[in-house]
Amino acid sequence: MKFSKAGISECSSLQCSYSTQCTTKNETCCAYILKHFLVFLDGFFRSHNLTYVVIYGSLLGAVRDHTIIPWTHDIDVGYFNSTYLHTNEIRSELYENGYHLFEALGMSRLCVRKNNSITNWLTRQIVHRKSPTVMGDLSAYIDLYTAAKSATNPISNISIYIIQANNNFLTPISFERMVEIDGQTFPTVDNVHEHLVYNYGNRYMTEIR
Repeated sequence: MKFSKAGISECSSLQCSYSTQCTTKNETCCAYILKHFLVFLDGFFRSHNLTYVVIYGSLLGAVRDHTIIPWTHDIDVGYFNSTYLHTNEIRSELYENGYHLFEALGMSRLCVRKNNSITNWLTRQIVHRKSPTVMGDLSAYIDLYTAAKSATNPISNISIYIIQANNNFLTPISFERMVEIDGQTFPTVDNVHEHLVYNYGNRYMTEIR
């Protein structure tokens, strides 16, 4: 199967809803789709020995309620091997699984591809509309933030990273810290509290984000 190097226009339009009443258990909710995106990504990355961490809004939802924020449009992860992720081998396998890896606004993203012949829960959410042209046209997708090693803590021997969009914030990552989302654990940054305070402020547990 031939993958496409096209941009956002190769993505499908998905039919799903956002509200405070939405959950990852309801198939009509975008949170349901996003949870399945994350589970797929976790399995796919593990099968290719690719490492990642849950960050930003996805980490916020996990810490607050152990789930996906019901009104969000995306899953946020940091990843560590940009060169391998963008090889033809990986892009083709993602395409075969019904996903499209593309670049938009200076970063990598993953969406459900159009012309999708795979029959599963996901393709039932696809609606036939005009191809998306801007990120606001997408209902659900994954944001892939690059993480670059900056240093190593000489005492703990834990690597310190700078994650895209947090260029002035140092993040220790040992790949041992986990966060729970709907009863399943996913890797995250070591300094969870500091990460959330830096990005969302001291009231991150209560303010609507």
